[in-house]
Amino acid sequence: MPLGDTDNDPTGAAKGGNPDAHGLMYSNQVAVNFGKGMADPFVPALAIHLSATPAQLGWLQAFVNLFPAVMQVPWGKLSDFLGRRVPFLVVGGVLSFSMYFFMLGVVNASQLIFLVAIQMFIGSMMIPTWSALVGDMTTTRNRGSIMSRFFAISSLASLAATLVAGAIMPEGGGSVLSIYAIPFLIAGGSGIIGSIVLFQMRESKRRLYASPKTIFSFSLRSFIFISDLTENIYFRNLVALQCVFNFIMSLIWPLLYLTYIDVLGATLFDIALMTVISTGSALFFQTRVGRWLDLTGPMPHILISRFAFISVPIVYALATQMWHIYVINAALGFATAMSNVAFFAYILDVAPEAKKGEYFAVYNTMIGLVTFAGSIIGGYLALFFLDIYLQNLVIALGAVYAISAFGRGICAVWFFKLKDPVKYPFTLRQLAGKWYRGLRSGDRRPS
Repeated sequence: MPLGDTDNDPTGAAKGGNPDAHGLMYSNQVAVNFGKGMADPFVPALAIHLSATPAQLGWLQAFVNLFPAVMQVPWGKLSDFLGRRVPFLVVGGVLSFSMYFFMLGVVNASQLIFLVAIQMFIGSMMIPTWSALVGDMTTTRNRGSIMSRFFAISSLASLAATLVAGAIMPEGGGSVLSIYAIPFLIAGGSGIIGSIVLFQMRESKRRLYASPKTIFSFSLRSFIFISDLTENIYFRNLVALQCVFNFIMSLIWPLLYLTYIDVLGATLFDIALMTVISTGSALFFQTRVGRWLDLTGPMPHILISRFAFISVPIVYALATQMWHIYVINAALGFATAMSNVAFFAYILDVAPEAKKGEYFAVYNTMIGLVTFAGSIIGGYLALFFLDIYLQNLVIALGAVYAISAFGRGICAVWFFKLKDPVKYPFTLRQLAGKWYRGLRSGDRRPS
């Protein structure tokens, strides 16, 4: 596919050949993300309820990072080879959302970690195939806007579900079943129904792009370091920079819920409210960011979001009340909205038509591997600093947050090396000048 080709739509959806496709995709995203919103924000809280250590929280977060990515290369290749996305989304959704039912029977943190690992492993087939399906349905002219609408409806569904779950779960002591049963049962049922909905979707037959031998090649080189990383300099630079930055970010991910619950004394409703503020803020900015991306391309979004995320570990290290967390999550909505669409669009810009699923799979696999390592190291770093600082949790967590903040700052500067091969209508400076002239013109009109 020539980069910048805006007429390519293999499914025919944009030309009227599959008019119901977007509606079914919207329905899927509402149901699936409603299910995720009911349960996912509370899985780490459930682990702490089961007396998980910082190291166990590190392993929990590590599996969340790794297993959605570990099988993405073969799933992405198989999806490209068969020219089909929907079967992967249906099977992966039904099986992965069923795991919420089993989580209600766990009696310790190790069992919960095991079930989460299985859920993430099964769900790995959904990520590259959904990304590729969106790519099939969009062009470079409407990609940012359509992605923003998908994100908007999925975020609203997740936001509503998290608020409901936080309100209905009882606080204080109690069994896992008594506290988490209702939201986890709803989560599983909603995700399964949303996945089955896609059975109604018609996918047009596409040309097979690879041989079976290529699909089932599982050498280390073909699984991770495939030719795309050596031949495509744009993709290689993106993967290298994102791997370093995400490794540094992931050091603190397993520790955030310790800050919420053990340091700041947050309730389950506080955690729900924090999640809603974060999602709501990103949702507020998402449509505008998508339109902006269609004009300037993803690079301005990438740079702004990387520098903005330096503030996260600093605020978490200094926070003394939950409202401090609410403020940083609200303020970062703009950067989060940028990040949600920017990297997705960049990969679609540089990926050949025949390898869209494979590119997403390779990218997500590499990010999953480095964040798997980062989360484990972060958990054990917290234990290390707990020993050094005589079990003072605040100082121990603060030490890990300081390491993450310093590393993010250094790595963010390196993103200036990243370039986009696609020519967009405006540079950021040109667009800012156009907006400024428009504002001045608007000021003069009333007089």
